[in-house]
Amino acid sequence: MGDFLVIGKRLPRVDAGGKVTGNAIYLADLSVSGMLHGRILRSPHPHAKVLSVDISSARRLPGVRAVITGEDTHGIRLWKRPSGEKPPLAEEKVRFVGEEVAAVAADSEDIAEEACNLIEVKYEELPAIFDPIEGVKPGAVNIHEKGNIHISKSYGDVDRAFRESDYILEDRFETQAQQPCCLEPKGCIAHVDQLGHLTLWGMSQILHPYRQMLADALALPLTKVRVIQLTLGGSFGERMFMDSMPVIAYFLSKQAGRPVRIIDRGNESFVAGRMRYPMVIDIKTGVKKDGTLLARQVKVIADAGAYDNSCSVCVHGIGTKCTYLWGVPNVKYDGEVVFTNKTYGSNVRGFGNPQITFAIESQMDMIAERLNMDIRDLCLKNANYEGQIICMGSKITSCGQKECLEKAVEAIDWREKRKKPGNRGVGMASFMHTGGGIRGMAGGDCNFSDVFIKMNQDGTIDLSSGAVEMGQGTDTMLAQIAAEELGIRTEDVNLVTGDTSTTPMCLGAAACRETFIAGNAVRIAAGEMKRKLLEVASKVLGASLDNLVAEGSKVYVKGNADKSVSIARLATECYNKGEIIAGRKCYDDPTRPAMHGGAPTYGFGTHAIEVEVDKETARVKVLNCVAAHDVGKAINPMIVEGQIEGGVVQGLGYALSECLVWEKGVIKNPNLQDYKALYSNDIPPIIPIIVESNDCIGPYGAKGVAEMGAIPTAAAIANAIYDAVGVRIKSLPITPEKILKALEQKKTR
Repeated sequence: MGDFLVIGKRLPRVDAGGKVTGNAIYLADLSVSGMLHGRILRSPHPHAKVLSVDISSARRLPGVRAVITGEDTHGIRLWKRPSGEKPPLAEEKVRFVGEEVAAVAADSEDIAEEACNLIEVKYEELPAIFDPIEGVKPGAVNIHEKGNIHISKSYGDVDRAFRESDYILEDRFETQAQQPCCLEPKGCIAHVDQLGHLTLWGMSQILHPYRQMLADALALPLTKVRVIQLTLGGSFGERMFMDSMPVIAYFLSKQAGRPVRIIDRGNESFVAGRMRYPMVIDIKTGVKKDGTLLARQVKVIADAGAYDNSCSVCVHGIGTKCTYLWGVPNVKYDGEVVFTNKTYGSNVRGFGNPQITFAIESQMDMIAERLNMDIRDLCLKNANYEGQIICMGSKITSCGQKECLEKAVEAIDWREKRKKPGNRGVGMASFMHTGGGIRGMAGGDCNFSDVFIKMNQDGTIDLSSGAVEMGQGTDTMLAQIAAEELGIRTEDVNLVTGDTSTTPMCLGAAACRETFIAGNAVRIAAGEMKRKLLEVASKVLGASLDNLVAEGSKVYVKGNADKSVSIARLATECYNKGEIIAGRKCYDDPTRPAMHGGAPTYGFGTHAIEVEVDKETARVKVLNCVAAHDVGKAINPMIVEGQIEGGVVQGLGYALSECLVWEKGVIKNPNLQDYKALYSNDIPPIIPIIVESNDCIGPYGAKGVAEMGAIPTAAAIANAIYDAVGVRIKSLPITPEKILKALEQKKTR
């Protein structure tokens, strides 16, 4: 790929200063002139008719400026799905504990809270359903008139492949609801001015699509909707799609004639927040004696909760992901989206891949044992490769899977530690995931990012992008790409982001797309600017374009660095002539047509983990974790390593401790103390290994990485526990109670 000036360098994040000093502005720090405080009244019942809502006492309370109910928002829907369309405030029914019923705006938070307590709601309780397995049975309670959603896909000849298989393994795996635990509570500020224009300071990782969702829900033209994104304290997919809060804030502001801020308080982030979808996964795999995988059949039952926020999208995507890893040529898939009277979920980090990878990679370990093979050898035999066309039709443009696998097992000392006596064990699991988004993810047949760059008179640039920085390092990545292309310092790149009125369209941060899609847009747009600079420089220096180099904030003649001109001088000369040096590019995913959920590029990796299991208490201690990832090209290795480490930590919690617990629709552990997310002293040594396959399409060879650290970790831990104590746990989280029960059952066999 050649030598680079800033690409591949471990540079400080461009947004580090504000966060380190505490000067970064989060939503709770923002106070708009005349701002009121909003509170939401939520349902105490999992399923009930709303007979009446009396707001008269709340309206009379001094300091209350607005009170709204489902009558004020009647007919509004947050999104349109095949079933389960969500009203911002309950109308005829409530469908989960915590559903929004009414809302208040007042002079203070305490007054708003008191006003909510004065609202009297009469309910008639209805039969509820909490178990998705029960929800697919005939005669089950219908939460929505249209019922559950079934999705099926088939590739190749699965029946024939099973007949040709020497061994067939069938297993059931279960995954739980995981709360993303963003450090910043969810909130927004809405201001409806006298002309009916809405300005929303909100939280979303998809800024421009979020604006479109808001405009669609409120039946407003886009010209009347402006969304501003402040510093975002995490998202992990939870804050991808719009929920009720901004619509409620809009109606409160419209009624009060003043800005309204709503921020989750107490346990609301759990009670009304989004979760990773729990799933029951039946997987059947056919394999030859030599380890060749022939067929895979998967059935998924996904618990959507009360509404289809994005569960059908997730379940649809899993049908594609079943075809990814190990390139199985024949795949059949059936997915069921089941509605229950529980908090509804969202596409938390990994978009369904952590769930299906737990099943696939746990079973791969079982297949290896059945064949008396080392799982390392089984995986190498079936490894994906560059140029491979997987059975759903997508082509792999770059692939470092084998190198990831070999580096991970070497770093964990696999051959020395595998299948050794005692209570320690090692396990591994791999993954394949989109590294550049998915066409159609925003509703249309597109996956694009638009950027605009202009040069200032002093040779610095303003880079305008709708990409969203939510902690993953997008701003730094874009600045490095622009600086590399133009031959300037990253400090000379001023980023204009976070405002739909000042940035061009981008589909945002989802499916690991911003490095690949927005990064390519920046690279090409900066390239346009560079050509204009070189044209001017060629006249000044009397040299041909081919003999000019842009580097160190100047343009010089190859082989004669003394014959140069500063970029600042070139920019000034252009401006003095009334010429603007600028570049623009709208880069779209080159995958055409949409490949049934296929991606323009894929990331690969392997996690190898060592554990120690206390045979008396069954407590699992993770001793070491190696995470080898193919990232194409690391634009900033330090940020890439941080993303890998953060994903591993989420994966560890998913594997061992994190689980939302419901009792008749009520979350029993709605806080960080009882939920058991991992603390800093729970984190083992993590060794991130960067593998660079240099993708032929990615910007400087790069592709996305942000979601991937969370994908294979749970399966690697389950496999390590089996190696340590010989029991296979097929449901998450893997608690000491489950291990002890399995050990007792093992003794009685």
